[in-house]
Amino acid sequence: MSDGDRAASPRWPTATKMVVGLLGVLLIVALLIRFRAILPLLILAGLLSYLLIPLVNFLNRRARLGRMAATNVVFVFLALVLLTLATAVGLAALEQFQALLLTLQSVVVSLPARLAGLDNLVLVIGPWQTDLIAFDPATLVQQALRIIEPALTQVSGLLTFAAARLVEGLAHAIFVLAIAYFVVLDSHRLQQRWSGLTIPRYEPDVRRIQQALGRIWNAFLRGQFLIVLITGLLTMLLMSALGVRYSVALGVMMGLAKVLPIVGPFSVGVVTGLVALLQPQHPLELTPLGHAALVIVALIVLDQAIDYFLLPRIMGGSLSLHPAVILIAAIVGASLLGIVGLLLSAPTMATFILLGRYTLRKLFDLSPWDPPIDVIGGSRPSLPRLPWRRTPKPGI
Repeated sequence: MSDGDRAASPRWPTATKMVVGLLGVLLIVALLIRFRAILPLLILAGLLSYLLIPLVNFLNRRARLGRMAATNVVFVFLALVLLTLATAVGLAALEQFQALLLTLQSVVVSLPARLAGLDNLVLVIGPWQTDLIAFDPATLVQQALRIIEPALTQVSGLLTFAAARLVEGLAHAIFVLAIAYFVVLDSHRLQQRWSGLTIPRYEPDVRRIQQALGRIWNAFLRGQFLIVLITGLLTMLLMSALGVRYSVALGVMMGLAKVLPIVGPFSVGVVTGLVALLQPQHPLELTPLGHAALVIVALIVLDQAIDYFLLPRIMGGSLSLHPAVILIAAIVGASLLGIVGLLLSAPTMATFILLGRYTLRKLFDLSPWDPPIDVIGGSRPSLPRLPWRRTPKPGI
């Protein structure tokens, strides 16, 4: 740059940069608050685009289709799939959800009457005997119902509201598909701009942070999608095999529950056990209590198998956060953006942790790469060596 160029465009002083930067942040926050109603839809469009870009790239490279042709093929196929699911599975799932909630509400209403006869019941376990009248179970249950019943009423009202807003939901779906279509169509240009984004004198740091963010969001957006899908399908098949009603609804609930560690699967497990306990028919001539116990044990085994064998292979160590951190992030995300904020709470928290580590190191004039801040999850967890697996020889 010549001296004439420097004179024609003087540099901003530090105070001016700080004022402009602060105004830019305030403007972004104001826009997010003003248009927060469509923000979840834009996030959903971004998630859908992220999932479909690899498929469009595959058709573009292998099938020799142009970018626009490959995008059109993918979205036409997606539209057909969504229409099929909405007509075939969607109505059935909605009916099962409503029936499930009605069943739970009837249980809540009739539970005090069922427990009224337990006052004189003596529970015998081996040499020990316990008279339940000392615990007054009916009073305890009534106190619990004061908390549970309003929640069930709200959930039932939400389902009724969702069914009544079908046209609005269809308009939102069209909006999300339209935004996702244009993002996927121009994804190669957006990727080039993302790769070209840099800050003078900080090029290595920017590149490394971009790679770390890519690992975090790749692990979640594609890995978590597979985990939710596999968990939902396996739960639905397992509940159908065990003769549990509402298997489709329970499968959807269990798949979504995998987003929240411990609390999500536990809550769905309790609901599933109640459904199995109170349904009129039980397979294999099992008692209601035996059927419920079998269902709960099967769910625990399935959940542990997914956590132990599938999660390490699909998610790796890029998104390994403590369960308490994920729960806190889920509460904050749900309060801000509802279900979308709940689903994106884990990768968003991992992103904040990464950027926070970098900022903290730079504030204290420490190197962010010694030790590296982008190793969030540590090394990839290894599976146990099975008896039939041969131990590799050294040097192989």
